[in-house]
Parts: sequence; C-alpha cells; structure tokens
Amino acid sequence: MGSFVSERQADLCILGGGIAGMLMAERALAGGRKVLLIERGTPLTFEGRLKQKSHEDPLPFNRSPHRFPHEPPPSGPRTRWDAQYVFWPVYNLGGCTNIFFGNVPRIHPSHFTRDAFGGASRRWPISYTELEPFYLEAEKRLGVSGNSEQTPFTGKFAYPLPPHRLCPSDRACEAIFGPGSVTQVPTVRPSRPIDSRPQCCSTNECHLCPIDSKGTALNTVYPAIQHRVELQTGWLAVELHCAGGRVTGVSCLDAQGARHRVHARHVVVACNGIDSCLLLQRSPTVPQLPALGRYYMDHPVFELAIYGTGLDTRPGYGDSAQTGMLVSFFEQVAPDLPVSMLGEIKSSALSLNRGEMTRDVVVRDLLADAIERRAADGRSVRDHFAQAWGSTLVVWFAVESQPMADHTVSVDRITESGQAIPRIVHRYPPYFGECISRTMAVLQHGRPQARAKHISTFRGSYHWLGATRMGTPDDGCVDRNLRYHELENLYVLSTSTFPASSSANPTLTLAALTLRLGDHLSSRPA
Repeated sequence: MGSFVSERQADLCILGGGIAGMLMAERALAGGRKVLLIERGTPLTFEGRLKQKSHEDPLPFNRSPHRFPHEPPPSGPRTRWDAQYVFWPVYNLGGCTNIFFGNVPRIHPSHFTRDAFGGASRRWPISYTELEPFYLEAEKRLGVSGNSEQTPFTGKFAYPLPPHRLCPSDRACEAIFGPGSVTQVPTVRPSRPIDSRPQCCSTNECHLCPIDSKGTALNTVYPAIQHRVELQTGWLAVELHCAGGRVTGVSCLDAQGARHRVHARHVVVACNGIDSCLLLQRSPTVPQLPALGRYYMDHPVFELAIYGTGLDTRPGYGDSAQTGMLVSFFEQVAPDLPVSMLGEIKSSALSLNRGEMTRDVVVRDLLADAIERRAADGRSVRDHFAQAWGSTLVVWFAVESQPMADHTVSVDRITESGQAIPRIVHRYPPYFGECISRTMAVLQHGRPQARAKHISTFRGSYHWLGATRMGTPDDGCVDRNLRYHELENLYVLSTSTFPASSSANPTLTLAALTLRLGDHLSSRPA
C-alpha cells in the first residue's frame, strides 16, 4: 500500500454528501450499483446543529467561510454586504442544503437556447424538454410546495404539495408590476406536513430551521439510503490519479493526516461549485482543459425598498419566509437587454431583529419620514411610522451573470491540513446598473406616488456556477452527460457544470441533472 494506510475498492465512488451526492447514490442504488459515498465533513445531526447554533464542522480541513475583496457596486450605497465576496460552504453531511433558503424554481426554457451576450455561449448542450421529466421527478422527490396551475412559463408541472398562500406583500407587488407578475415560489419549506417534516414554521430562520421542516439532503434523501450506502465521513479527497484516459484512484486525507486510496469503476465529483473545480485543478494527472476554472458565475443582487405604496403590505405576515416571486423580468429584462432577473419579495425583511440584514436601513428611513411628517401635521411619530411601515415593500432582484473567460476560480494555496483555499475573480456585469435603473422606472410607472430606493447590493447569492461548464473540449470541461472530457470514467455533478446562469436558484436544476446522470450511469454496462 506504500504511503497509504488503507486501500478500498468501489463500483461507484461519489465525492460529496450534499443533495447531488445523496440523490446520485439513491439513483445508483436503485439501478443496482454498489456505492461508496465519501463526505469530507462529519455526520453532524440536526440536533447537533441546533446545540452548537451553526453548521460549522470541527475537522481541520473544513474551515469556512472565505472572504475576498472585490470592486464596489457600480451604483447605489456602500454597505457591509458588498465589502467582500464570500464563499461560505457547509462542510458536513447534507452540504449546503442545510443552510440554503429553500427556494427551488426551474430555469426558464428559453434560457437553454440563448445566444451569447457579452461573454461565452449561453447555450446548454441539453434542452429544457429533455430535462423536464427530471424536474418533475426531482420536485416530487424533494417534496416541493408550488402552484402547478399558475406558473412563470408553459410546461408540465405537478408539485406534490400545494403552494403557500400569497401574502399581502405579494399582492401589493402584483398591484405595482401588473397582473401575472407574481407567482407562488416553489419551495422545500412545506405548506403542510410531509413524511417526517412538519409544516413550515414561518419564523424566517431558514439558515438553521428550528423544527427541521425545510427540506434538506439530510432529512429528505439520507433516511432512504443510510442503511444501503457505504458511507465514509471525515475524508477529504485531495487528488484524482489518472492514466490511460481513466481515473485510476482517489487519494483522501483523514483528520489525522493519514492517506487513504480508493479505486472505483466510476468516480463522480459531487462537491460544491467551487471545490469541484479545485479538486480537478490540484490533481496533476487530470487533463487541465482550457475552460477549467474559467467562466465562473454567481448572481449579484440589488435590494430595493419601496416606500409610500398606499397598499396594505403587512410586513412580517405570511405562511413562510417567502411566498411569492416576481417574474416580470424572469425571461428577460427587455429585447435589448436579454438577461434574466428574478425578484424575491421579502415580506419578512421588516420583521427581522435589530442589526439583521438591512432592516435598520429601512427603519431609519421610515423614522426620518415620520419625524418630518409630524412637523407638518402634528400627528405623532408613532402613528406616521406605523402607517408607513404597513405600506412598505422590500424586494431583492437576482441578476443573471455572464460566462466570462476572465471570471475565474483557482487554487490560491493548500493549507497544512490539506484544504484547498480558492482565489475567486468575479466582477459585476456591465449591465448591472442598467437593470437597477430600468426596474426603478417600471416601479415609478406602476406606482407613481411611491418612492423606490436602492438600499443595498449583494455581490453574490452563494450560487457557484460555471467553473467546470458543459461544452466542447475547447470551451467546456464536461459533455452533455457530465463526463469530464478525456477521462472516460470521471463525472462532475455540480452547479459548476452550468454553462449559463439564468437567474433562478440552481438547486432544483442540479437535482434534475443528478437524476438524469443516475439513469445514464445505471444503464452503462459493467
């Protein structure tokens, strides 16, 4: 065994125990494959997370988050939220679904076939029609609550749970942007109990759901596979060994620094959208394709507060943390600005605690206005504040990013524990300011008496896309079946394979791609 303290054989080795890794394991097991699932973190339980009040993993090679300096936003105020670009993965069993918000919309069908817009091609090598059956299956498997009748585009929808009711803020937003502009957001925050999960508690504590209601890999998929999969936790994959066009082995480190080696017929890299790329880059015998680590994307966000709407928005009222999404710009902003924006109506934003997110910015604005109005009419500040509070909207807009060759992910350094620390280069798209100004113009047209204010900008949405994109060997890293070019038994199952970003949250599309790859690998002969 040489320098390795153990060597193991596997039929299918999956690296990463998040939603993609677990769904892949379940699909492969159903197809008769024997699966070794390797997770770098600990099997931290829901109860353990609640006790420590975080998802932090104790192993030395799982340090998170990582922060990077970046350019200021092209317009709007400077806030603490835009000072750095943050890479904040969850390094333990269940992965980032433990911390994500839980929204799971599909990518718009037109976004699979669009021409380039200032960057590389945005065309996917698979079509929406091919992926739609897997979208349906993923929604069923994850227990998605959604509206199957009123949808943002034409297609087949059959959500297993009914949608959350639209809240007053959603109705107010629709009154401003027009009929059909707001639909109920598809989400894994359940509208009623499902399996072991209770109905959403609507506390807006989705980063660590206090009652384990939000659907995660850990409470949705893992119970179905835990007694059938060979699970190895606490191993960090540090190198893929390749020869003759195949991966011949995977080297892993444990927390004590001991090395282990795994041999497998097929290897699936199912890490997050940054670490999948880093593993390929740090492996000397993996072909370093021209696109590897390039074309990185994330969704920058601008946040608007809309004051004086004259509508009953009732902030903080709703069946879940978010119940509606604004789809006016989902397909595209305009024919001359063919980029996607998806609006999140933050009915819970004004019910946050002091110091959380941008709640205090809005409170200060409302208080200043109330004081000014008191001087004009003599009514109390409290009365003016309460009236203004009850008609205020907060909306986030996630903006599509373009696949640019100079937006990159690379290995900055390897720590003593073996963890690869990334270097990330990613700028605001040149049209970001134009998206803001056009949205403000639509707002003023729809509600002339209201006052819209750009209150913050977020550099990214923790959606790590594109660094191992689908495409040809010249402009991509994996083919339409997610097989890594030049290696016949290596697959990359990560949001890093997305060739374009749309503006939709990526989790459901990743789940659909996972089910598709599971079928592909189960059908391959031994």
